[in-house]
Amino acid sequence: MAIITFFANLYFYNHVGTLYLQTRGLSLLQVSSIWSIIMAASLLSEVPTGIIADKIGRKWSVVIALAIQALGEFLYLFSSNYQAFVLIAILAGVGYAFSSGASEALVYDSLPEENRESLMKKASGHIGGLYQMAFFVAPILGGLIVSQLILSKFMLAIFLTGISVTVAFLISLTLAEPHKNYHHPEQSPLQIFKGGLKLLLTHKRLQWIVAISVLTASFSGSLLSLYQPYFVQQGIKSSFWIGASLSGASLIAFMLLRYAHKIEEIIGGGWALLLVSLLPGIGYVLLSVTKAPLIIPLFIMTFALTDIKNPLISSYQNANIESHNRATVLSLISMVSKFYVAIMGLVFGRIADYSISLALLSIGVMIVAFSLILKTHKYAYSGIKTS
Repeated sequence: MAIITFFANLYFYNHVGTLYLQTRGLSLLQVSSIWSIIMAASLLSEVPTGIIADKIGRKWSVVIALAIQALGEFLYLFSSNYQAFVLIAILAGVGYAFSSGASEALVYDSLPEENRESLMKKASGHIGGLYQMAFFVAPILGGLIVSQLILSKFMLAIFLTGISVTVAFLISLTLAEPHKNYHHPEQSPLQIFKGGLKLLLTHKRLQWIVAISVLTASFSGSLLSLYQPYFVQQGIKSSFWIGASLSGASLIAFMLLRYAHKIEEIIGGGWALLLVSLLPGIGYVLLSVTKAPLIIPLFIMTFALTDIKNPLISSYQNANIESHNRATVLSLISMVSKFYVAIMGLVFGRIADYSISLALLSIGVMIVAFSLILKTHKYAYSGIKTS
């Protein structure tokens, strides 16, 4: 599964994806809408794909997800208008829904029952490591493949990405289906919303948890989309440097995530959460007012920091949410967060059509403001009262 993960995430055009879509005539608002459509399609597909997954099992759910992903890449290669890219985004969302929960369940149920929890941690670490490796290697190789920011080079990178995903698909056919019966874990988004809303209306602490989890989102997807045309605007038109910047940021992010808990040990949980919530926002603000060549290290710093709060906030969420409510609340947080990021991504995309600097500044100011307004530093040690 780790090798499949590596090839499935070897996106050689990730660092120039926005620039490619712009050559196809898409505005930054339309580029931003692509990810929003993927998330919406994924949410709407959870129930029907879950029913299918229960019938066909974990292996074939993963196989179908990769087949859809590979098909999407080759369609992406020949698409030339917004409507076609919307169709591909819908396909991608359905593919995500098929793989949701199935790949993790496939790994877990394939392990020996003895000491399974410990083995799962090692397996997850191995899979996660190769995922990060793909995200590190792809922009560097992609920078060499896309030696010029022209359509033919973009298409070559997309074609090679399609080949890589196809390799992942072919390897997935060799997977063995575990004997244990499988039940797709996803609930209907409507069920999640109703159950979570009932809790939220009665428990103020949960309202705070959801607010902090959602409103301090760092919009890494928006940064990934906007930094590419921003670099070009600033005169950095080398695909190698655009790719190397993303690769360097990914490597630093991997290292920071491994040692995020050290920040908590040094300055305390509450203040650590405030710090890691504020830092990406500050990075966005600085990036919006900085000129080349300093935007390269600033982008690397900002992108590397976008996910650093995730391990801490995940720990605090689980500590503050009672066990019998945990699945519903965490599912609600995930759903609301995706919806919020999707909507705000459209807003920032519209602003970026006017000024990318203003869009980056807007994201930074929002993150800083919500981190301070919500008093994030008081979140870590505030126990939840549900009665």
